[in-house]
Formats: sequence, C-alpha cells, structure tokens
Amino acid sequence: MMRSDLPGCGARGEIAAMSDPRSEVATPAAILPASTFDFMRVEWRFLLFGMAMAFCSSLGQTFFISLFSAEIRGELGLSHGAFGTYYAIATTASAVSLLWLGKLADTMRVEKLAMFVICGLCASALMFSQVNSVIALVGGLFLLRLFGQGMTTHTYTTAMARRYVAARGRALSLAQLGINIAESVGPASVVALLLVLDWRLLWLCLPVIPVIGLLPFLRMLTQRTRYQDGGGLEGVMAAAAAEGVDDRANTDIVRIDGIDHWRRRAVMRDSRFWLGLVGLTMVPGFAVTGLLFHQIYLAELAGVSLASWAANYVVYAACAVVGTLVSGQLVDRFTGRRVAAHMLLPITLACAALWLIDGQIGVLLFFVFFGFAAGMPNTAVAATMAEMYGTRYLGEVKAIFLPLGVFSSALSPMAMGMLIDAGYGMTTLMGMNIMLAVLAQAMGAVMLMRPPPGQGH
Repeated sequence: MMRSDLPGCGARGEIAAMSDPRSEVATPAAILPASTFDFMRVEWRFLLFGMAMAFCSSLGQTFFISLFSAEIRGELGLSHGAFGTYYAIATTASAVSLLWLGKLADTMRVEKLAMFVICGLCASALMFSQVNSVIALVGGLFLLRLFGQGMTTHTYTTAMARRYVAARGRALSLAQLGINIAESVGPASVVALLLVLDWRLLWLCLPVIPVIGLLPFLRMLTQRTRYQDGGGLEGVMAAAAAEGVDDRANTDIVRIDGIDHWRRRAVMRDSRFWLGLVGLTMVPGFAVTGLLFHQIYLAELAGVSLASWAANYVVYAACAVVGTLVSGQLVDRFTGRRVAAHMLLPITLACAALWLIDGQIGVLLFFVFFGFAAGMPNTAVAATMAEMYGTRYLGEVKAIFLPLGVFSSALSPMAMGMLIDAGYGMTTLMGMNIMLAVLAQAMGAVMLMRPPPGQGH
C-alpha cells in the first residue's frame, strides 16, 4: 500500500496548523524522520504521553490485578473458578460500556478525554481498596477494567493512530513501551510490597502515581509537533467541512479527501472484520490474560516458586519491548494489513515451551516468547484498523474492537479457571491456546489482504 492510500495522507488531510499549538489539526506536511531516534527526539512529548497512559492502564490490566488474587480469594472465600467468573462478569460489563463510552474519542479533544479517563481510573482504584463483598468486588473490577484496560488504552491508541500516518507503527509501538515498563517493574514490586503492606493500603497509594506524574503535564504533552502528519480529530473534521461533506449525516462510509472513512455499522457488515480481525483481536487477549490470571497455578504446574516465576518478568518485559519496536518497524515498512496475522506466532511458541519443556528452562522460554506475544499484536492490529477503515470515526470503530479484546480477556480467566477446578492441567490449557492462535493467524493472513466489499483485485 502506497502512502497516498493510507488514511489522512491526502493534501487536505495535511492542513496547516492553527495558532493553538495544542490543536488537533495537522502541521504542514513534514519531512519524514530519517531514523527512529530522530522521530523520538522531535516527538518525545506526545510519545511520552502515550507511554504514560499505557503505564497507567496497568492498574486495570489482568497481569496486575491477578497479583492480588490470593488475598482477595482468601478474604472473600472464593475458588479459582468463582473469582474468574466474577472477573468475567465485570469485564464483560465494561466491554459493553465501551461501545458507548469509546465514542467520546470522536468528540472530545485528546487532552480533555485523557484527564477524564485518568480521574476515573484513580477513583476506581480508591473504590477497589474498599472491596468487602462479592458485589463490591464486581463493581470495583468493572470500573478498573473500564477505565484501565479499556478507556486509557483506547484514548492514547486512537489519538496516535490519528496524528501519525507514515510513522504510525513506530508511534504506537513506542507508546506501548509504557505497559512493557509496567509489566517489568509491577509484579516484582507488588510481591515485595505485599510482604510489608496490606493490599488495601497499596491500592489506596496507587492513584498517587498518575495524579502527580501525568495529570499536571497533559497540556504540554499533547502539543503538536512537526512529524505529526495526520489530521487528528479536528483536522479530519476541518477537511470534511472544506469539501462540503456532512460527516454527521447518516452515511455508512464518508469519503473525505479521497479516503473512505467507515462508520461502525459498515464495519459490522465487512467479512474481513468477522473472519480476519475478530480473531486477531480476541486471541491475544484470551491467551495473555488467561495465562497471566492463573499464573500462580501455572507456576505450581511448572514446578517453580512464585518468586522464581515473578523474576522472569524482567525477561518478559525486555522481549515485549523488542517485539513492540520490531512490530512498529514492520508496520511502517510493510503496512499493518501485511504483518498483523503473523504477530500471533509467539503465542504458539510460548505455550509449546511451557508445555513441552520442564522446569526453569521451560518457564524462561515461555516468558521470552510470551513477551513477544504481548508486545507484537497490538501495534499491528491498531494500525490495520486505521488503514482499512480510516480515522474520522476511529473512536466508534475501535469501540467495537476494544470490547472484543476485553470480552476475550473476561472469558479466558473463567474458562481456564473452570478447567483448573475440573482437574485439567498443562496439556489442555496450552493445547487450547495453541489451537486458537494457529486458527486466528491462518484466517487473518487470508482475509486482511482481500479488497473492501464491492472492489475487485
């Protein structure tokens, strides 16, 4: 796909910036960065915004919440399967809520939306510290999942996909390093802090991080800089107005400056969505979330201590960083549509290593490949959405995909928890995840290269 075929690359999409440096209107067409280092040097503010948002999203991510599983199950008297079921209920409810809340990314400036989301996340963490019943647990998990994994991720990925075109893959991958950093320091830190602090007190302290480290700097971090060659929200709206296009009309696909921008209902009728993108969106969340949620049980099956298991998160994070950066480079070189399906291969290798290789070596290889699995798919899939469906309605379009990922992350703890309670072990758990990854990769490789409905090859 040539650059001119990508969303936002038309001449009108690259309109001049207004006087407000924080405006979401694109700067004049810029010379592309000669290197990733040059890109980071110029774009460090907005990249840091993405990284900070990704880091804060960890408060609602499964790998973080699951570290408190033993304490919560002990206080409320829950089994693995019961806790997984309540987690699934809360996560599914948050996924449904995202269908509505995610559309805010199409109407609110990124600075204001980020402030709203971070405040909601901090309030959710404070409420979670007071969990004392099953009802409170479900409510607390719902809010953490909605504002953490859901809206925090949705906010920064949508903004970056809109503001960047030629360097979209690099931007998304560099921002994702925030969650990789959280994964590297979070588990070991929580395990250590739980030795001296009550888990409730820890959750009371966690909101201090985004309140002090991010909220005061949102205005500065969201300023536009010269390599942002996409129009952003206001840019694409201005381009539509300049062409006399009423993009608020009841139209399935709006054409702005030669680029088709799809509404949600049009995406829902696209076979490439159902047969290609759904699997690539759901399988990584299913595998990564389910296996991390039951990591204590997996450590027992592998014959290693929890401390030894948690120590491998450093390797996991390092490999996730490498995988994230590599996937960003591949997307910018070959487009997301060409590489997205192949980003699921590390899931297969990770599960095979833990299943077939005993002891610490198997665990180490699991974390190596699992790190790649966590770092590679998200960037490619997010870029593919913008390539296939445009950026004007990216908020409502991503609001379909995000619930799919969230729902899969809700299903897997419950499904795997029930299998564990029924006595199934490593062979069943790993075999199931390998089968799903292979199927999704095969379908994605075929469907993503098909032309849009109504267009020939």
